[in-house]
Amino acid sequence: MVVRAAFAALICTIAVGSIAGNLWFLDVFGPSAVAAALPLLSLVIVGSLLVVRRAGGPIGWLLGAAGALLQLVLLLQVYGSASLQAGSTLPEGELTLWLGSVISSVPFGLLVSAMVVFPDGHPPNRAFAILLLAFAAFIVISSLGFALADRPIPVPQPSGAFAGVPPRSIPNPFALNGPVGDLLLHVASAINIFLVLVLIAPLALVVRFRRSRGIERAQLKWLMYTAAVTFGVLLIPFVVPPSPIKTFTAAMSTFGVGLLPVAIGIAVTRYRLYDIDVLINRTVVYGAVSATLVATYFGAAILFQALLRPLTSGSEIAVAGSTLLVVALFQPLRSRIQEAVDRRFYRAKYDSERTLDAFAARMGDEIDLDALERELVGVVNDTMQPAHTGVWLRSGR
Repeated sequence: MVVRAAFAALICTIAVGSIAGNLWFLDVFGPSAVAAALPLLSLVIVGSLLVVRRAGGPIGWLLGAAGALLQLVLLLQVYGSASLQAGSTLPEGELTLWLGSVISSVPFGLLVSAMVVFPDGHPPNRAFAILLLAFAAFIVISSLGFALADRPIPVPQPSGAFAGVPPRSIPNPFALNGPVGDLLLHVASAINIFLVLVLIAPLALVVRFRRSRGIERAQLKWLMYTAAVTFGVLLIPFVVPPSPIKTFTAAMSTFGVGLLPVAIGIAVTRYRLYDIDVLINRTVVYGAVSATLVATYFGAAILFQALLRPLTSGSEIAVAGSTLLVVALFQPLRSRIQEAVDRRFYRAKYDSERTLDAFAARMGDEIDLDALERELVGVVNDTMQPAHTGVWLRSGR
């Protein structure tokens, strides 16, 4: 228990200290570094809780170490960039940038490993165990290549007082030359292999989900749902035209990544585990409603502008008309999409609701108490499917 508590204290200290260091350089990077660091605190928090509670086997250790290293990499990049700006007196800027580039792939390797062994702490089969070992070996080899290869190290772009500084890079201060240096350069250039091996994480989740049942399936739903939402949020800035929506989703992308450890923590500790079906249902419904309304809004705005152009030179009427149309469509559209989702993906719930609606309609016309009792028992059996059903009626006074 002492080792677990010491590990939790260490990673929390590194994370909080790194964020405090980022605050020191607000004048160089503005709030961007802190905005990127804060959501990633969830990795350290969830990892610490899992380690202290002895839950999830190595998952807590992997998440906690990944979170602490990510915070450290952010701090090293911010410090190194600040130290290389004109007029800076901070020492060893090149060394900190070099160290940040060397360890930058390690936390992502730890995150992939956590997802491969989720939720029981072991790979799904021997093949994935071998792939995970190969992935770990490649992380070590690529880090060695980044450490000693003769290749430039990019300097992160500041966004505060030094915004607008042209992109730059520095030479590797520990680069090796000769045949060994050429070999390390090829090793460091093989980063695409790392990207391919990252796919073992989603593949492991799919393999587990296909053969899972009961609690394990619910655990996997939490992580797969959160991963899908995170991927969707990350994808939106690439498909949405420049607008306040794009700026907002770009800012939210880091928060999406921070949701992954939260989902893992809920799944491993089984806290409110079976709420995931309700969450998925609401996400599908409101996601479809939002997408439809956004498309309707822009389509109606373009249509109204074309129709009203001969009558008015401004677009205010078109915008107002589109807004009113979206407001009027929201409730009926939500009801239709909710019914379609329930009918397609939650058939048992949909059939139960239809059965209850039909029973409620018949109950108002039924006067035979015995027939009503039979109807009630039949409805309960169809909707709830209990092992036994009974009806107790209180005699009138």
